[in-house]
Order: sequence, then structure tokens, then C-alpha cells
Amino acid sequence: MNVRLSDCKIGEEVEVSKIEDGNIAPTLIEMGLTEKLITQIVLVAPLGDPIAIDINGFILSIRKAEAHQVLVKKIKP
Repeated sequence: MNVRLSDCKIGEEVEVSKIEDGNIAPTLIEMGLTEKLITQIVLVAPLGDPIAIDINGFILSIRKAEAHQVLVKKIKP
């Protein structure tokens, strides 16, 4: 089942399924957020914005609005 990256919690491991917004998609892909990428939520700011994720050893911080455009599948532990 797909959920939005913005709805995930710290420590959850997810696999990117799709980036919905065509305008932000190229930028996110250039930063390493590609389909089938397995990533983990590292930090969420106190007010929920921004969200930090681990992409192959580096931390990417994106706005909640951008994370809302990314559909992911949760990986069961």
C-alpha cells in the first residue's frame, strides 16, 4: 500500500514508488530521490517541516509540501 512520504515517521524505512508533481520531480531526482530507492526518515522538524531522509549515506532535507508529492511503500522490519 502506498502512503505519502510526508505521513511517515522517524525511523521508518520506505521504498519510493512515484513522484506525482511533474514540476518538482526533476529536482528531486537530481538530488537522488528516485523510484525504487530505499530510504529512511531521519528527522522531522518540531512543526513537521522540513523532513530529513537518508539517501545512500547523505541527508536530504525537503519541505513537507514536496514530501507530500512522493508516494512510498513502507518496508516491514
